Amino acid sequence: MTGRLERLRALLEREGLDGLLISAPGEEGPGWESRAYLSGFTGSAGVLLVTRSAAVLAVDSRYWEQAEQETAGRGVRVLRALGPRQGWLRELVGEAGAAGKRIGVSPRDLTYAAFLGLSEMVDALPAEDRPELVPAFGLVEELRRVKDRVELALLEAAIGIADRAFARLAGELEPGMTEDEAAARFERYVREEGGSGVSFPSIVAGGPWSALPHAQPRREPFAAGAPVVIDVGARYRGYCSDLTRTVVLGEPGARFREVYEVVRAAQAAAIAGVEPGMRGSDAHELAHRVIREAGYGEQFGHGLGHGVGLAVHEDPYLGPSSDHVLEEGMVFTIEPGIYLPGWGGVRIEDIVVLEDGRARVLSHAPKLEFEGD
Repeated sequence: MTGRLERLRALLEREGLDGLLISAPGEEGPGWESRAYLSGFTGSAGVLLVTRSAAVLAVDSRYWEQAEQETAGRGVRVLRALGPRQGWLRELVGEAGAAGKRIGVSPRDLTYAAFLGLSEMVDALPAEDRPELVPAFGLVEELRRVKDRVELALLEAAIGIADRAFARLAGELEPGMTEDEAAARFERYVREEGGSGVSFPSIVAGGPWSALPHAQPRREPFAAGAPVVIDVGARYRGYCSDLTRTVVLGEPGARFREVYEVVRAAQAAAIAGVEPGMRGSDAHELAHRVIREAGYGEQFGHGLGHGVGLAVHEDPYLGPSSDHVLEEGMVFTIEPGIYLPGWGGVRIEDIVVLEDGRARVLSHAPKLEFEGD
């Protein structure tokens, strides 16, 4: 964590900032990942202020003990705040050495309402103590793009849990089982395999419903011969996995085999061709070209992939408009798909890490193999 703080301070110097404020007072949701990345604190509410010389985490009484335990030895001081109107902001600014300084605020971490509330609190400080709040875009997200060896080990553990949970589920799928029952079984298996829970609401969709890339499970039974898209993930010690497999219950028809083979070929081309220095848009084109040349270009409408870490969707983004430059140590999904309204869809998704100039596949859940492959 101390190394991460020092790398952030280098970015502060680059951007001409004296500090960075991460997450809003009492804010739940966006922001906790970056706060955890820098401090180790995994609670849902708290404010981390990092300056050139200090890192101070302000939390209320719900999190005092947790924050002390999780930040121990990480170069972060814990401020035991009592609430937003108890004068803690002045103490936070003082302890971090931020009085009168230029402090960046990430727009991703704050709702507009939270920013207004924070601005009011700053305005209430004595003039000499007021920091200047300025927008700071993506600084911690930039650091989080490249995973260190500890993060990679945690990601591989989360991926392994999802792989095993999916393998158990796949062995039980049969016509007549409902989509929501399959999702519930996967979640149970994730916990039995050592995960803390799923990393996002599971997507399980059969037949024509699978043509919706983010379809939610229904109380609808699977039909024999129809495609079933299962997009699931596990969380382990804060880190996420993301896995998609498409299956068919019973004998696959010719159309299913055709579409599945195109998607599989597109994914294989992207895995083989992706490399450091490539832009996310170029990586996307590796797969899209295969799908387009097979006549399904308009049926692949989403990006090829996204980063995975403390959040299941984070930088880098691999899509037609992405200018993110891929680097060694980045971990991201490769998930092409084809979606045909009225029939269904096929998506295959694996997580890879860029190592030694190429992609190493981290997901190992089984994929379909047809006779003659």
